[in-house]
Amino acid sequence: MKDLKGYVEELFRHQHLTPEVKDLKEEILSNMIAKRDDLIAQGIDADFATEKAKESLSTVDCLIDGNQLTDISKYRLECTQTVLLNCIIFWIFSLPLLFTHYAIFSNLGILLTICFGILYLWQRKQPSDIVAFLSTKASELRKKTVWFVWGLFFAVCVGIIAVLTFGSDIWFGMPLNISGPYEMANIAARIYLPLLTIIIPITFSNFTKLLMKNRKRYENE
Repeated sequence: MKDLKGYVEELFRHQHLTPEVKDLKEEILSNMIAKRDDLIAQGIDADFATEKAKESLSTVDCLIDGNQLTDISKYRLECTQTVLLNCIIFWIFSLPLLFTHYAIFSNLGILLTICFGILYLWQRKQPSDIVAFLSTKASELRKKTVWFVWGLFFAVCVGIIAVLTFGSDIWFGMPLNISGPYEMANIAARIYLPLLTIIIPITFSNFTKLLMKNRKRYENE
């Protein structure tokens, strides 16, 4: 009993134990115990019967709802390509910052583009026959979480900028005062900078789409 329980625990070691997965885990353990007991009843040695019960299931990845057999090599390559393209987009849209105090972020865009360009070229030379199960549910959850965190981050940034820029005017009940085009440009740049980070949740959304795109069919489908 303990050998089978430990074996099933190992099968589910990397799985997120939702109520549905826990029920599946208990069902698999119950089926293995029943199979072992049936073999023992046929006169087979207990240790051998336990091993035969284990051999009946070597992985549970294909049984978990939301797990998808994926072409890992192609998925990783396309994810890197997506990051590279988004870094280029980030760099292009950061070019206006070259005329402000935030020119470093435009230089960061160039650096990221070079780094991910090298990584993309390296990954193209890697083996292209790696297949594994990945969770589409986990990918979707990551996408939603990143969008939520980014939305919160952007709202906080804009709020802080507004308070630092117009706090005194609002506090003393005076009309909002912008002294001229230069100050207007500085305010716009400070808001534009956190807005550029929207490329991060967009990238995670792309990852989810690429995961679905690189689904491989089972041999018995």
